[in-house]
Amino acid sequence: MSDSLFDQIIDSLEDYAIFTLDTEGKIHSWNANAEHMFGYAENDSIGKSVAMLFWLEDGSEKTLEEDLLLVAQNGREKSARWYRRKDGEKFWARDFLFPLTDEEGNVRGFTRGVRDLTEKRRYEEEQKALRKELATEKRKLVDVFERAPAFMAILRGKDHVFEMVNTAYYQLVGHRDIIGKSVREAIPEVSDQGYIELLNSVLATGKPFIGTEMKIGLQRIPDGIVEERYLNFVYEPLKDTKNKHIGIVAHGYDVTDQVFARHKVEQLALQVEQQARTFDVTLTALKDFVYTFDTAGRFTYANSSLLQLLGLTLDKIVGKTFHELPYPEELATILHTQIKQVVLTGKVVIDETSYTSPGGIDGYYEYIFVPVFDNDKKVILVAGSTRDITTRKQLESQKDDFMGIVSHELKTPVTSIKAFTQVLQKRFAKAGDERSALLLGKMDAQINKLTSLIGDLLDVTKIEGGQLQFNEDFFHFDELVNDAIEEIQRTTNKHTIEKQGTTQKIIYGDKDRIEQVMINLLSNAIKYSPRADTIIVKSSVEDDQVTFSVQDFGVGIPKERQQQVFERFYRVSGNETIPGIGLGLYISAEIMKRQRGTIGVVSEPGEGSTFFFSLPV
Repeated sequence: MSDSLFDQIIDSLEDYAIFTLDTEGKIHSWNANAEHMFGYAENDSIGKSVAMLFWLEDGSEKTLEEDLLLVAQNGREKSARWYRRKDGEKFWARDFLFPLTDEEGNVRGFTRGVRDLTEKRRYEEEQKALRKELATEKRKLVDVFERAPAFMAILRGKDHVFEMVNTAYYQLVGHRDIIGKSVREAIPEVSDQGYIELLNSVLATGKPFIGTEMKIGLQRIPDGIVEERYLNFVYEPLKDTKNKHIGIVAHGYDVTDQVFARHKVEQLALQVEQQARTFDVTLTALKDFVYTFDTAGRFTYANSSLLQLLGLTLDKIVGKTFHELPYPEELATILHTQIKQVVLTGKVVIDETSYTSPGGIDGYYEYIFVPVFDNDKKVILVAGSTRDITTRKQLESQKDDFMGIVSHELKTPVTSIKAFTQVLQKRFAKAGDERSALLLGKMDAQINKLTSLIGDLLDVTKIEGGQLQFNEDFFHFDELVNDAIEEIQRTTNKHTIEKQGTTQKIIYGDKDRIEQVMINLLSNAIKYSPRADTIIVKSSVEDDQVTFSVQDFGVGIPKERQQQVFERFYRVSGNETIPGIGLGLYISAEIMKRQRGTIGVVSEPGEGSTFFFSLPV
């Protein structure tokens, strides 16, 4: 065979790089596929050591010397190893190496063939990684199956043999040996309950079956009684790759407790309805609305006054929630949430709201929701009543309008009187008439009180109208405390204000309104402790809140009246001789509410009071 024909045959081997080596491992010939695979041209490779093609950096591959020695010993060598291209890329290949001998059998060189298996190896590695990932996902699915809160079972074949069940399924049927057994054999008590017929139908038709609150009898304890349970479940056909039905997946929930609870509520509602007939005659005569709810917020009774307002009969309201009756969506949500609050906390809820009846009657109503407990102190009902306070609200509105007008009209002349008084006081003092100047000074002090009162009335009017303005910015809380103490300290010679603690915090809020609250608390402390001489002011930080408190050693407040002090026009009885109309603390409470803060009091009669407020940092 001629050399040119041999070269053509070598070059035709598309998958192999073929080249020959001399006895020292230097490249002697280099075919076109070798040039394509390794990136070296023939003139770049001839005479070079074949070792330049090996990847030996990790020390795991055979060296050239080891390669040639093995071939010399064995006559032929096949292997797979890492090679290196001219651009430095590492690739995996399978190769063969055999000696070239002369007529006398002496080794004159070697022939090496290399086949690039990079894509094959990549494919194999990808397949291996995929199999590993699939195994991991399968373990995860099995874990999810096992831990699922719903009961689950996989049944195979026409006899519905249990192949796999999860913990919830064992909890449902009892811990018995069921894997590998048919439903009829594993759970014999269901044989005559129609469930096997349902399984047969699903397997035959391929149509899923959905069961809702279906009753089933299960012997969950060996030799025990057959218990009545209720299930929500689905039977779904299981298909093979040819879309043939080969089994069933059963999954669902045991809703026995919910069903029994609802039955109990229904029975209780029936009892309540029967009881309602006995006292409905009395309640019918009341103008107030009287009603009861179950713990889910459904009406169980309503008297005729409420039925007339809604334009409904009792049978149309019992069993319905506010969302199912003629109430605006937002109001229905608020009322339903408050009922849930009563059920969860066992505490009374009192509130008021406007409402327009289906008949077009506009009104304002005050209502109360009260928990009804059983012997175990568990809330079993919520009772409520509603009173029409439309007339009272109209009178309050008129009163607020009057207060707004009067206070606004008073502000201008009082300001003028104060200015004239100060001018006259200066003139009398300059003229040497000390007595007249003293009297005008007392008059100015009274005008200041009147100005403060007018300011309070204006603030109340703005609060009621939702017009109280706030100008919020960042400020140093401790500096504001110092300013308020300094201002009040100048007004009293009898009391010493003792400051304790600092916050070193910058807060966001209306500095002037918060100072107004501080001054009100300090003024009240002085006013209500006429026989004491010390006021203690404390500032502190806790849980991302700054707290400001004022402690006096005055008359104190009875515990049952401590929350009432923040109501409008409320004054503690027995302090009628102390000036004021009971607006300061009401305004302070509203300011704190608008500033996302809280306000409160701790007090003992005869020992003094500590008023405090907290604001977010």
